[in-house]
Amino acid sequence: MHSWQDVSASMTSLLEFHAFLLSNTGTRLDRFARALAAAIRPGDTVVDLGAGSGILSVLACRAGARRVYAIEDTDAVSLAGTLVPTTPYRDRIEIIHAKSFDITLPERADVLVGDVHSTFGLQEQGLAAMLDARDRLVKPGGRIVPASMRLCVAPAEAGDLYENRVDTWRRVVHEVNLEPARDLAVNTLHPARLTPQHLLAPPAPICEVDFARATSLHLAGRVRVTAVRAGTLHGVCGGIVTTLADRIEISNLPGDQGTSNFAHAFLPIEAPLPVSAGDDIEIQIDSYDGDELRWIVTVTAAVSGATRRFTHATFLSRTLSRESLRKRDPQYRPSLGARSRMERDLLNQIDGTRTVGEIEQWLLAHGEETLTPRRLAALLAATIERCD
Repeated sequence: MHSWQDVSASMTSLLEFHAFLLSNTGTRLDRFARALAAAIRPGDTVVDLGAGSGILSVLACRAGARRVYAIEDTDAVSLAGTLVPTTPYRDRIEIIHAKSFDITLPERADVLVGDVHSTFGLQEQGLAAMLDARDRLVKPGGRIVPASMRLCVAPAEAGDLYENRVDTWRRVVHEVNLEPARDLAVNTLHPARLTPQHLLAPPAPICEVDFARATSLHLAGRVRVTAVRAGTLHGVCGGIVTTLADRIEISNLPGDQGTSNFAHAFLPIEAPLPVSAGDDIEIQIDSYDGDELRWIVTVTAAVSGATRRFTHATFLSRTLSRESLRKRDPQYRPSLGARSRMERDLLNQIDGTRTVGEIEQWLLAHGEETLTPRRLAALLAATIERCD
């Protein structure tokens, strides 16, 4: 019932991404190894959050860890299951396929390590996962790698990138006006690879999170910089500087990418704006757990004092249909559709006594009139993954 094409495409993407992480991220892994060697004491227990291929679990064992709980909720767990057994540490690494929020461990760990970086902070729910693991899975006062992270911003002149990501929607294609979609593009975080020459001022830290002490999922800050040269402001370059341990850092800022080779973020503004050397540029950032992001850019001309302000948010790039909004009305009365009714009946079949093959046969016999075999296969896979 499973689509081989779907599985093949997923595996190709997984292999490409982890090949990049394992072989093309500069000195990142060397720096993690040094940080783990500084944090781990012989006999320690370690939680590896978002373990992926398991490489940090291996580095933790090399640093002296007695036991590593490698937690991974994506299909990358299959890669860890393939690679970890080839190492001398296979008996010390326990691979757990689950969301970290949903598990408990037989013991609290001494050290938490997590490489859940994104272009401008942590991945979606990455901060929540770090804080939850710190509070539930690690001993009070346990050591955390990374220790802290700074979000940094800089005004950017990036004409080609702006044209390709934003103004490409200012055209008509076969009598279809694409302009309305530009509003989505200008409120989207775009991965980018800029150079220091693209920046109108050096990167400046705008906020910092200390993973040992943080309690809020909201990161916010405001910084004021001065344009060091004339140019055209197209948006904000956003990046991170992560302190893994004392004096051991990785960064994705332009010019620093040799320590991670991660892309950074480009946050466009509504309209490119000419600026002169000496102009004041204020940047405000609000980020919520890698899911929602708002950026406000205010430019004040040094000579005339004229001010322009641009406000953007990723929420505005979400395409919500009228039907989706209607379903959020407190007066809306939801009911089960064909798929939901089938899923309800399917859950009753997953009782610990039937095999997947038996459930497949039941599903084909009872569900083919309402759902296609392909949709039934997807329903079964998703239900087992979520509920088993």
